[in-house]
Amino acid sequence: MDSIPETPRTPPRLDTDLEKQELDDVFASPSQGGTTVVADEFQDQASPKLGIKRSITDYLRKVSLPEKFPDPWRRRTIESCDEAERIQRIDSHPEGYPQLAAFINSDDNFAMCRRFGFLHQRVLLYRQDELRDLEDQLVRLDDEDKEEMPKALKSRKLDDVREGSYRRGLIQQIDDKLKEYVDVVERIKSLSSYKSASTRDHTSVSNWLSNNATLSGEESEFIHHKSDLIALADLEEGSWFDGFVEDCLSKIPCRATRLLFTSPDQRNSTKDAYVHLYSKSRINILVRLVVCLLAVLLLMVPVVLLLLVPALNPIKIVVIVLFTLFFSFVLSVCTRAKRHDVFGATAA
Repeated sequence: MDSIPETPRTPPRLDTDLEKQELDDVFASPSQGGTTVVADEFQDQASPKLGIKRSITDYLRKVSLPEKFPDPWRRRTIESCDEAERIQRIDSHPEGYPQLAAFINSDDNFAMCRRFGFLHQRVLLYRQDELRDLEDQLVRLDDEDKEEMPKALKSRKLDDVREGSYRRGLIQQIDDKLKEYVDVVERIKSLSSYKSASTRDHTSVSNWLSNNATLSGEESEFIHHKSDLIALADLEEGSWFDGFVEDCLSKIPCRATRLLFTSPDQRNSTKDAYVHLYSKSRINILVRLVVCLLAVLLLMVPVVLLLLVPALNPIKIVVIVLFTLFFSFVLSVCTRAKRHDVFGATAA
Protein backbone atom coordinates (compact mmCIF):
# COMPACT_ATOMS: atom_id res chain seq x y z
CA MET A 1 0.00 0.00 0.00
CA ASP A 2 1.50 3.22 -1.15
CA SER A 3 1.84 5.88 1.43
CA ILE A 4 0.48 9.24 0.64
CA PRO A 5 3.17 11.83 0.98
CA GLU A 6 2.44 14.31 3.71
CA THR A 7 2.03 17.84 2.75
CA PRO A 8 4.77 19.83 4.33
CA ARG A 9 3.44 21.92 7.18
CA THR A 10 3.91 25.59 6.86
CA PRO A 11 5.31 27.07 10.06
CA PRO A 12 2.81 29.29 11.76
CA ARG A 13 3.21 32.84 10.78
CA LEU A 14 3.77 35.23 13.60
CA ASP A 15 2.52 38.70 13.47
CA THR A 16 5.87 40.32 13.98
CA ASP A 17 4.48 43.73 14.62
CA LEU A 18 2.01 42.39 17.19
CA GLU A 19 4.64 40.35 19.03
CA LYS A 20 7.06 43.23 18.99
CA GLN A 21 4.41 45.51 20.42
CA GLU A 22 3.66 42.99 23.20
CA LEU A 23 7.36 42.64 23.98
CA ASP A 24 7.76 46.41 24.00
CA ASP A 25 4.88 46.63 26.47
CA VAL A 26 6.60 44.12 28.72
CA PHE A 27 9.86 46.03 28.51
CA ALA A 28 8.23 49.39 29.00
CA SER A 29 5.79 48.51 31.82
CA PRO A 30 7.14 50.02 35.04
CA SER A 31 6.57 48.51 38.41
CA GLN A 32 4.48 50.49 40.80
CA GLY A 33 6.49 53.43 42.13
CA GLY A 34 9.89 52.00 41.29
CA THR A 35 12.33 50.98 38.58
CA THR A 36 11.76 48.12 36.14
CA VAL A 37 14.76 46.15 34.89
CA VAL A 38 14.39 43.45 32.22
CA ALA A 39 17.09 40.78 32.22
CA ASP A 40 19.29 40.32 29.14
CA GLU A 41 18.78 36.58 29.27
CA PHE A 42 15.05 36.87 28.63
CA GLN A 43 15.56 39.28 25.76
CA ASP A 44 18.31 37.20 24.15
CA GLN A 45 16.11 34.10 24.21
CA ALA A 46 13.00 35.85 22.97
CA SER A 47 14.44 37.91 20.15
CA PRO A 48 15.77 35.12 17.85
CA LYS A 49 12.54 33.11 18.13
CA LEU A 50 10.39 36.07 17.24
CA GLY A 51 12.74 37.32 14.61
CA ILE A 52 12.87 40.75 16.16
CA LYS A 53 15.87 42.98 15.70
CA ARG A 54 16.75 44.79 18.88
CA SER A 55 17.03 48.51 18.61
CA ILE A 56 18.38 51.22 20.84
CA THR A 57 14.92 51.83 22.24
CA ASP A 58 14.82 48.24 23.50
CA TYR A 59 17.96 48.81 25.50
CA LEU A 60 16.71 52.13 26.80
CA ARG A 61 13.46 50.51 27.90
CA LYS A 62 15.30 48.07 30.12
CA VAL A 63 15.35 50.75 32.79
CA SER A 64 12.23 52.84 32.92
CA LEU A 65 10.84 55.32 35.40
CA PRO A 66 7.22 56.18 35.97
CA GLU A 67 6.06 59.47 34.57
CA LYS A 68 5.33 60.95 38.00
CA PHE A 69 7.85 59.64 40.47
CA PRO A 70 6.85 60.58 44.03
CA ASP A 71 9.65 61.96 46.18
CA PRO A 72 8.43 62.06 49.79
CA TRP A 73 11.94 61.51 51.10
CA ARG A 74 13.23 64.64 49.38
CA ARG A 75 10.27 66.63 50.64
CA ARG A 76 10.82 65.42 54.19
CA THR A 77 14.53 66.22 53.91
CA ILE A 78 13.81 69.79 52.82
CA GLU A 79 11.32 70.24 55.64
CA SER A 80 13.83 68.87 58.14
CA CYS A 81 16.53 71.26 56.89
CA ASP A 82 14.14 74.21 57.13
CA GLU A 83 13.21 73.22 60.66
CA ALA A 84 16.89 72.89 61.64
CA GLU A 85 17.67 76.32 60.20
CA ARG A 86 14.69 77.82 62.02
CA ILE A 87 15.90 76.38 65.33
CA GLN A 88 19.36 77.89 64.81
CA ARG A 89 18.00 81.38 64.08
CA ILE A 90 17.59 83.57 67.14
CA ASP A 91 14.90 85.84 65.72
CA SER A 92 12.67 82.92 64.70
CA HIS A 93 11.92 82.10 68.35
CA PRO A 94 9.40 83.96 70.51
CA GLU A 95 10.68 86.27 73.22
CA GLY A 96 11.40 84.71 76.58
CA TYR A 97 13.16 81.50 77.38
CA PRO A 98 13.01 80.19 73.74
CA GLN A 99 14.88 83.21 72.38
CA LEU A 100 17.34 83.22 75.30
CA ALA A 101 18.09 79.54 74.71
CA ALA A 102 18.66 80.22 70.99
CA PHE A 103 21.03 83.09 71.80
CA ILE A 104 23.07 81.01 74.27
CA ASN A 105 23.16 78.17 71.74
CA SER A 106 24.57 80.50 69.06
CA ASP A 107 28.01 80.55 70.71
CA ASP A 108 29.62 77.91 72.92
CA ASN A 109 31.19 80.60 75.09
CA PHE A 110 27.72 81.81 76.10
CA ALA A 111 26.91 78.46 77.74
CA MET A 112 27.08 79.26 81.44
CA CYS A 113 25.08 78.45 84.56
CA ARG A 114 25.20 78.93 88.32
CA ARG A 115 27.24 76.60 90.47
CA PHE A 116 25.06 77.26 93.54
CA GLY A 117 28.15 76.94 95.68
CA PHE A 118 26.46 78.40 98.76
CA LEU A 119 23.61 75.88 98.64
CA HIS A 120 25.94 72.97 98.04
CA GLN A 121 28.05 73.98 101.02
CA ARG A 122 24.94 74.31 103.21
CA VAL A 123 23.78 70.84 102.25
CA LEU A 124 27.28 69.47 102.80
CA LEU A 125 27.50 71.01 106.27
CA TYR A 126 24.03 69.68 107.12
CA ARG A 127 24.87 66.13 106.06
CA GLN A 128 28.19 66.39 107.84
CA ASP A 129 26.55 67.30 111.15
CA GLU A 130 24.00 64.49 110.73
CA LEU A 131 26.87 62.06 110.44
CA ARG A 132 28.51 63.59 113.51
CA ASP A 133 25.34 62.96 115.52
CA LEU A 134 25.12 59.35 114.32
CA GLU A 135 28.81 58.89 115.08
CA ASP A 136 28.26 60.06 118.68
CA GLN A 137 25.36 57.65 119.09
CA LEU A 138 27.47 54.76 117.88
CA VAL A 139 30.34 55.64 120.21
CA ARG A 140 28.00 55.90 123.22
CA LEU A 141 26.47 52.54 122.35
CA ASP A 142 29.91 50.96 122.17
CA ASP A 143 30.82 52.40 125.59
CA GLU A 144 27.62 51.03 127.11
CA ASP A 145 28.18 47.55 125.71
CA LYS A 146 31.78 47.66 126.87
CA GLU A 147 30.54 47.76 130.47
CA GLU A 148 27.34 45.69 130.24
CA MET A 149 27.92 43.13 127.45
CA PRO A 150 31.42 43.12 125.97
CA LYS A 151 30.68 39.93 123.99
CA ALA A 152 28.31 41.92 121.77
CA LEU A 153 31.25 43.94 120.54
CA LYS A 154 33.08 40.77 119.49
CA SER A 155 30.27 39.06 117.56
CA ARG A 156 27.91 40.69 115.08
CA LYS A 157 25.54 37.71 115.13
CA LEU A 158 25.27 37.82 118.91
CA ASP A 159 24.66 41.56 118.85
CA ASP A 160 21.94 41.25 116.16
CA VAL A 161 19.93 38.56 117.95
CA ARG A 162 20.08 39.97 121.46
CA GLU A 163 17.04 41.80 122.76
CA GLY A 164 17.06 45.58 122.82
CA SER A 165 20.02 46.00 120.46
CA TYR A 166 19.66 48.71 117.85
CA ARG A 167 23.24 48.83 116.58
CA ARG A 168 22.24 47.20 113.29
CA GLY A 169 19.64 49.87 112.56
CA LEU A 170 22.07 52.58 113.56
CA ILE A 171 24.71 51.22 111.18
CA GLN A 172 22.14 51.23 108.36
CA GLN A 173 21.29 54.88 109.08
CA ILE A 174 24.96 55.78 109.01
CA ASP A 175 25.39 54.00 105.70
CA ASP A 176 22.47 55.88 104.13
CA LYS A 177 23.75 59.22 105.35
CA LEU A 178 27.25 58.45 104.12
CA LYS A 179 25.88 57.82 100.62
CA GLU A 180 24.10 61.18 100.68
CA TYR A 181 27.21 62.86 102.03
CA VAL A 182 29.52 61.37 99.39
CA ASP A 183 27.03 62.28 96.66
CA VAL A 184 27.15 65.93 97.73
CA VAL A 185 30.95 65.84 97.91
CA GLU A 186 31.20 64.40 94.39
CA ARG A 187 28.82 67.01 93.02
CA ILE A 188 30.81 69.83 94.60
CA LYS A 189 34.04 68.36 93.26
CA SER A 190 32.57 67.99 89.77
CA LEU A 191 31.28 71.56 89.67
CA SER A 192 34.55 72.90 91.05
CA SER A 193 36.40 71.45 88.06
CA TYR A 194 34.59 73.87 85.74
CA LYS A 195 36.19 77.22 85.14
CA SER A 196 34.42 80.44 85.97
CA ALA A 197 32.71 82.25 83.13
CA SER A 198 34.96 84.87 81.60
CA THR A 199 34.17 88.54 82.07
CA ARG A 200 33.80 89.05 78.33
CA ASP A 201 31.26 86.25 77.88
CA HIS A 202 29.34 87.25 81.01
CA THR A 203 29.13 90.83 79.77
CA SER A 204 27.84 89.67 76.39
CA VAL A 205 25.01 87.62 77.88
CA SER A 206 24.20 90.31 80.45
CA ASN A 207 24.01 93.03 77.78
CA TRP A 208 21.76 90.89 75.58
CA LEU A 209 19.40 90.24 78.48
CA SER A 210 19.29 93.94 79.34
CA ASN A 211 18.66 95.05 75.76
CA ASN A 212 16.00 92.46 74.98
CA ALA A 213 14.31 92.09 78.39
CA THR A 214 13.19 88.58 77.55
CA LEU A 215 12.71 87.42 81.16
CA SER A 216 10.99 88.85 84.18
CA GLY A 217 13.02 90.71 86.77
CA GLU A 218 13.38 87.90 89.29
CA GLU A 219 14.10 85.17 86.76
CA SER A 220 16.88 87.16 85.08
CA GLU A 221 18.77 87.77 88.31
CA PHE A 222 20.94 84.69 87.78
CA ILE A 223 23.17 86.69 85.45
CA HIS A 224 24.11 89.06 88.30
CA HIS A 225 25.81 86.26 90.28
CA LYS A 226 29.01 86.50 88.25
CA SER A 227 31.26 84.84 90.81
CA ASP A 228 28.92 81.84 90.92
CA LEU A 229 28.65 81.35 87.13
CA ILE A 230 30.65 78.58 85.48
CA ALA A 231 31.50 78.07 81.81
CA LEU A 232 30.12 74.81 80.44
CA ALA A 233 32.23 74.84 77.28
CA ASP A 234 35.86 73.81 77.47
CA LEU A 235 37.71 76.95 76.45
CA GLU A 236 40.20 76.40 73.68
CA GLU A 237 43.84 77.30 73.75
CA GLY A 238 44.30 81.05 73.93
CA SER A 239 40.55 81.68 74.06
CA TRP A 240 41.06 85.16 75.51
CA PHE A 241 43.19 86.05 72.50
CA ASP A 242 40.44 84.77 70.22
CA GLY A 243 38.02 87.07 72.03
CA PHE A 244 40.44 89.97 71.63
CA VAL A 245 40.58 89.32 67.88
CA GLU A 246 36.77 89.15 67.69
CA ASP A 247 36.48 92.47 69.55
CA CYS A 248 38.94 94.07 67.13
CA LEU A 249 36.99 92.76 64.14
CA SER A 250 33.73 94.06 65.62
CA LYS A 251 35.16 97.56 65.83
CA ILE A 252 36.25 97.55 62.18
CA PRO A 253 33.39 99.11 60.15
CA CYS A 254 33.97 96.90 57.15
CA ARG A 255 31.52 94.50 55.55
CA ALA A 256 34.38 92.33 54.33
CA THR A 257 35.25 91.25 57.86
CA ARG A 258 31.70 89.96 58.33
CA LEU A 259 31.87 88.03 55.09
CA LEU A 260 35.29 86.55 55.83
CA PHE A 261 34.85 85.58 59.47
CA THR A 262 31.15 84.71 59.74
CA SER A 263 29.15 81.92 58.15
CA PRO A 264 25.88 82.55 56.26
CA ASP A 265 23.89 80.91 59.06
CA GLN A 266 25.44 83.23 61.63
CA ARG A 267 24.71 86.32 59.52
CA ASN A 268 21.09 85.27 59.10
CA SER A 269 20.55 84.19 62.71
CA THR A 270 19.63 87.65 64.00
CA LYS A 271 19.05 91.19 62.78
CA ASP A 272 20.26 92.71 66.05
CA ALA A 273 22.98 95.19 65.14
CA TYR A 274 24.65 94.72 68.53
CA VAL A 275 25.12 90.96 68.16
CA HIS A 276 28.22 89.87 66.26
CA LEU A 277 28.70 86.13 65.82
CA TYR A 278 31.94 84.79 64.36
CA SER A 279 32.97 81.41 63.06
CA LYS A 280 35.26 79.69 65.56
CA SER A 281 37.16 77.83 62.86
CA ARG A 282 37.87 80.99 60.85
CA ILE A 283 38.90 82.98 63.91
CA ASN A 284 41.14 80.08 64.93
CA ILE A 285 42.90 80.19 61.56
CA LEU A 286 43.51 83.93 61.90
CA VAL A 287 44.82 83.52 65.45
CA ARG A 288 47.19 80.77 64.36
CA LEU A 289 48.54 83.00 61.61
CA VAL A 290 49.11 85.82 64.10
CA VAL A 291 50.85 83.47 66.56
CA CYS A 292 53.08 82.10 63.79
CA LEU A 293 53.99 85.65 62.79
CA LEU A 294 54.85 86.50 66.39
CA ALA A 295 57.00 83.37 66.69
CA VAL A 296 58.98 84.31 63.58
CA LEU A 297 59.44 87.88 64.78
CA LEU A 298 60.61 86.73 68.21
CA LEU A 299 63.25 84.58 66.55
CA MET A 300 64.44 86.88 63.77
CA VAL A 301 64.27 90.38 65.30
CA PRO A 302 66.82 89.71 68.09
CA VAL A 303 69.15 88.05 65.60
CA VAL A 304 69.04 91.09 63.34
CA LEU A 305 69.55 93.46 66.27
CA LEU A 306 72.52 91.46 67.54
CA LEU A 307 74.11 91.64 64.10
CA LEU A 308 73.66 95.40 63.98
CA VAL A 309 75.06 96.02 67.46
CA PRO A 310 78.87 96.17 67.62
CA ALA A 311 80.71 93.43 69.41
CA LEU A 312 81.35 93.65 73.17
CA ASN A 313 78.45 96.05 73.58
CA PRO A 314 76.25 95.67 76.70
CA ILE A 315 73.18 96.41 74.59
CA LYS A 316 73.37 92.83 73.28
CA ILE A 317 72.71 91.49 76.75
CA VAL A 318 69.72 93.80 77.11
CA VAL A 319 68.29 92.65 73.77
CA ILE A 320 68.66 89.00 74.70
CA VAL A 321 67.03 89.48 78.10
CA LEU A 322 64.13 91.52 76.75
CA PHE A 323 63.23 89.13 73.94
CA THR A 324 63.60 86.12 76.22
CA LEU A 325 61.14 87.68 78.65
CA PHE A 326 58.80 88.60 75.82
CA PHE A 327 58.96 85.05 74.46
CA SER A 328 58.05 83.63 77.88
CA PHE A 329 55.19 86.10 78.19
CA VAL A 330 53.72 85.22 74.79
CA LEU A 331 54.07 81.50 75.50
CA SER A 332 52.29 81.84 78.83
CA VAL A 333 49.49 84.09 77.65
CA CYS A 334 48.70 82.82 74.15
CA THR A 335 48.91 79.09 74.92
CA ARG A 336 47.94 76.65 77.65
CA ALA A 337 51.54 75.88 78.44
CA LYS A 338 52.18 74.94 82.05
CA ARG A 339 54.95 76.40 84.18
CA HIS A 340 57.44 73.65 83.47
CA ASP A 341 56.66 73.89 79.73
CA VAL A 342 57.38 77.63 79.77
CA PHE A 343 60.58 77.10 81.72
CA GLY A 344 61.79 74.37 79.36
CA ALA A 345 60.99 76.35 76.20
CA THR A 346 62.67 79.47 77.55
CA ALA A 347 65.78 77.58 78.60
CA ALA A 348 66.01 75.96 75.18
